Amino acid sequence: SLSLISILNSNKSEDYNFIFYTTINENVSFFKKRDVKISLINIGTVDKIYYFLKSNKVFRHFLKFIELKLDIVFKKDNVDLVYFVTQSSLYKYTENYNFIYTLWDLCHRDFPEFPEVSKNNEFNSRDFHLSSLLPKATHIFTESELGKLNVIRRYSVDERRVSALPMIPSESTKVSDRWLKKNYLDIKQKYSIKNDYIFYPAQFWAHKNHIYILEGLKILKEEFNIELSAVFSGSDHGNKEYIKESACALNIEDLIHSIGFVENNEIPFLYKQAIALVMPTYFGPTNIPPFEASLYKCPILYSDLPGLRDQMENKALFLDLLNPKSLALNLNKVLNNDEDIQSIVQHAYDSIQSFDKSLHWNKLKVIFDQYKILQKTWKA
Repeated sequence: SLSLISILNSNKSEDYNFIFYTTINENVSFFKKRDVKISLINIGTVDKIYYFLKSNKVFRHFLKFIELKLDIVFKKDNVDLVYFVTQSSLYKYTENYNFIYTLWDLCHRDFPEFPEVSKNNEFNSRDFHLSSLLPKATHIFTESELGKLNVIRRYSVDERRVSALPMIPSESTKVSDRWLKKNYLDIKQKYSIKNDYIFYPAQFWAHKNHIYILEGLKILKEEFNIELSAVFSGSDHGNKEYIKESACALNIEDLIHSIGFVENNEIPFLYKQAIALVMPTYFGPTNIPPFEASLYKCPILYSDLPGLRDQMENKALFLDLLNPKSLALNLNKVLNNDEDIQSIVQHAYDSIQSFDKSLHWNKLKVIFDQYKILQKTWKA
């Protein structure tokens, strides 16, 4: 989101003026440090009640003259078109403004078995909201061509209203060599890690597949006589205790380091000092960590799934998620620093360095310009 906002902000002109909003108070100071002015919008209990009532056909007629929160703000600021740069639920609080929507994934349809999308009515909730909002969107940006095909096929969206706008490496992880030297942090010392380690930045959801890493490290230890530690960053979403118990059952609990949420300035060192990024996730079609690892020439071991392979073809080693030994074999390759590993790492680095922000802006500009022509029919 920060990267997209940076692109928009750098392309302001007489023709394109961008006003940025957030509902998170901390974002105001965060963006101020990056020379981006952003306005805070508070969605309160009353706003949520109005939305609930206006979405009910019994009350809708009686409340038709009451404006929703975002409509009030956008009207005051003379907004023409709204662009949700995240997969946001805030579209609910505007009735009168056309919007562009960002769709990161449809993983509840890809893998409905996982508890995080199957329990507590989560699947039905996601499907209901997407079914109601996607046909209404002026345009939809997905993160990949596979994501584009999925949304067209699953939600009967007009193909001309969907474009693939690939994810961008986080602006907050890009730092100079000078900064790295000045702010050096020894990760192994800080977290008392005795071995070399692999890194996996992921919340503790079942679909993140931490168990696969435990099983792979067990095989590496027993069959290859190699002990590698694993560093897991990210907060718990219900699966952390299971992973902890599994590590104990496999007798590798001393190899596992769960460090919770980490600040942005620690991320570069976690990648640079890691043997590899290991990401055996089931969800995609694309993810941000492989881009970040590429920036720091950290070898990438990634799920061999549609979309994910497309994202990192020739830039990563791919994991057979049905066979944890695949992880052990690939880690052994990395540790031996095979020539093909060096080539893959360099290719990933070169690819991320050649990223051209103008390509994203050009795609956005086409949609903005098309909308401007349509808007002439009702607004001067």
